Amino acid sequence: MSIHIVTDSPSDIPAAVLETLPITVVPVYITLNGKSYMDNIDLSRLEFYQSLPESNPHPKTAAPSPEQFIKVYDEIADKGATVIFSIHIDGTLSATIQSAQSAAKEYSRIPVHVIDSGALTLAEGLIVIKAAQAAQEGKTEEEVLALIESTIPRAYAYAKLDTIDYLLRGGRMSSIQHSVVSLLGIKPILKMNNHISKMEIARTKRKAFEKVLQTALTNFPKAEAIGITHANVPDQVESLLAGLAEKCPDLPEPYVCEVTPALGAHVGPGSLCVSWIASPSQVEPAKKGIKRFMP
Repeated sequence: MSIHIVTDSPSDIPAAVLETLPITVVPVYITLNGKSYMDNIDLSRLEFYQSLPESNPHPKTAAPSPEQFIKVYDEIADKGATVIFSIHIDGTLSATIQSAQSAAKEYSRIPVHVIDSGALTLAEGLIVIKAAQAAQEGKTEEEVLALIESTIPRAYAYAKLDTIDYLLRGGRMSSIQHSVVSLLGIKPILKMNNHISKMEIARTKRKAFEKVLQTALTNFPKAEAIGITHANVPDQVESLLAGLAEKCPDLPEPYVCEVTPALGAHVGPGSLCVSWIASPSQVEPAKKGIKRFMP
């Protein structure tokens, strides 16, 4: 049996990791200044963030089509895979999972498990990485599925945003919410775990960064996997890594990646996110099963 993992570009998995594991990334689409690009293929992260402040209209994103997923599934089957796990960004944030589900319903060459990660950025990516590592180790279809089911409730993302303007432009925040947050001058912190998103606030940029650092210091030492993503602020990543090294010198090196343009269009430059897979002892057992789709 040969198991292969499919995911989407918002999983933010570093390129060096993709080269070593059985993972195929399907890019979402982003329209910038009237031109459509395949996320992180036709448009690099650097090019995107250089163009974002002056973009008109605001960039829009679109999910891959079912036909694109079928093409990818065929390419994987042609290379000898016997099972595919297609793991994607939370369905409340993108229509990608619906496209993958539609493709799987039409696909009959090999089994395709379509799974909603309930996460985004590297919280999603860490789930994908763990599944791919299990596949590479020769785990069975049932074992990989059980691993994914147990990992999703333990995947967390905690991100501070420097501005809320991009949430408004992208339709992720109402004008009333934007006005209130702007008037108070607070900085939003977005949290996501197991399909549920919440928001905290910080009074200043400095305090927002401190919250992210403290969250990493609290959760990274006991976590099974850790990662950091950012939107064009490598200096903040260096400060975060320095803070972690000072307090937790034995901490394994986290995965680090810049946020893909598809997510950057919504969170804007200056965002910084820590993601981790908590150990089973840190969380209560999930009361609900994963969102899984089989044709």
